[in-house]
Amino acid sequence: MRASPLRPTIEVFFKEGIKSDNIEKRLDILSASVRTMLVTFKKDRSLQERKKSSRPATVNTRRTRGTIKRKISCNYGISINKIAMDLNISRGSVQTIVKRHFYLKSYKLCQRQFFSAQSKASRLEKSKKLLADLQVRRVSDVIWISVKVFTIAPFSNHQK
Repeated sequence: MRASPLRPTIEVFFKEGIKSDNIEKRLDILSASVRTMLVTFKKDRSLQERKKSSRPATVNTRRTRGTIKRKISCNYGISINKIAMDLNISRGSVQTIVKRHFYLKSYKLCQRQFFSAQSKASRLEKSKKLLADLQVRRVSDVIWISVKVFTIAPFSNHQK
């Protein structure tokens, strides 16, 4: 966040003894901003901008975030690795930007059975026949079987 250009003016007004509510009316700024600056002035005896204690952002900039957002909006199926390679930055930085700034979650697309128009029509036909059979008979006459094949060493999905 950039420093307010009104800091020196607020400091002069405060040294002259003008109250915070009069300062905010004269400068037409929020009272919370004036009070925060005055608390800082009372503590440090100056409103000069202090050196930031954290490491400056070099990759997570507005420009980089905009580029990543454009890439995602153009192609929702693009991978984080692909974006990182295109921008020549780390995968972790891209993942942090996607999660914290765009509130998106990445996921792996899973392959599943493809239903063609023919298979959909055949399933619809079979289900209509099953319903017709159930209307002729009583449901209690039908034997329902649930068969599940259990394996001793099932495969585990590590991509959850």
